[in-house]
Amino acid sequence: MGWIQIGIVGLAVLLRLTAFGWYALIAIAVSVLSLGTVPAIVLGPLVYAGFSAPPAAWPLLAAADVLLLACALTFEDGGDNTSTSPWQRLTGGRGPSGRATDAALRSCAIAYLLTLPALAVWTATA
Repeated sequence: MGWIQIGIVGLAVLLRLTAFGWYALIAIAVSVLSLGTVPAIVLGPLVYAGFSAPPAAWPLLAAADVLLLACALTFEDGGDNTSTSPWQRLTGGRGPSGRATDAALRSCAIAYLLTLPALAVWTATA
């Protein structure tokens, strides 16, 4: 299961790179300035849980995977004039946007961040 988590994290990073913009530049700058601490805090528990979580925790792990990929696919990023998401880039259309998409994105991102402590506690106590 751990190698699958590495693949999921790699896929999420590749999806984010398809809509490269200011947020991606800021994320790279934060990653470099923190010497990799911020990406390790955000993505590390998922990979760690993949290698050491008990099989009972795998549904929570799968939910975290889906939330991470949904967030990576729908988060809009762009330059000074336009803003696109990887979903819009990959499908070639304008795709979903607006308040409903922003609310769904925030919900997915918050839910993903809330699953990380649960995964860490479940893995540490197993």
